[in-house]
Amino acid sequence: MIHRHPGPAASRGNSQKWLRRIHAWFGLGLAAMLLLFACTGFLLNHRAQMKIPALDRKEITQLLPVEATPADPRALAAALAPALGVDAAALTPRVEPARVVSWDGGEVRQPERWTLRADTPSESVQVEYWRGSHQAEAKRTKPNVWLYLARLHMAIGTGPAWVLLSDAAALGLAFLGLSGFWLWGRLHGSPRRLAGLASGGLALAGGLAWLAG
Repeated sequence: MIHRHPGPAASRGNSQKWLRRIHAWFGLGLAAMLLLFACTGFLLNHRAQMKIPALDRKEITQLLPVEATPADPRALAAALAPALGVDAAALTPRVEPARVVSWDGGEVRQPERWTLRADTPSESVQVEYWRGSHQAEAKRTKPNVWLYLARLHMAIGTGPAWVLLSDAAALGLAFLGLSGFWLWGRLHGSPRRLAGLASGGLALAGGLAWLAG
């Protein structure tokens, strides 16, 4: 009995067939994610020129009572979290030290300024409090649907799951690019020609990025 082994041409044909399949399935799986990034990227690039309120937001300001001076920003976050409707742990504190400032021809001592901020794709909350005051000012910013999508694009206020999904989309896009180059080189040109086209494309992209900077 004679055993026939597939030749190099058959092996190359099988590898190309499987790579085309993987390329197609990756493209299908990432299509919705890439479409989201494409649309929001377009809006972000042209936000200054767009004549429609593509990236709009609604701001609401409210004053919240502070009955006793909290010991630190974390205590303030715990006291105000129920009224804000957010988790106290989600409020990131920032402290601006007390200092002497000029006021009405003289100098006054400005107390510590505490800022608390929480971000989600659908809302931003910022609280400003001067230590010793009996009230805090809270500003809530609610984006419209386009700005909401743009905030998803920039991963503002998203959790680890969304970051991992975005990273997977980026890696998948890199794979699509590399596999597309490889398939084009195998089907339509020599490796030398492919390397020349890829180098030229990278040089063009780098030149445009340098001019834009």
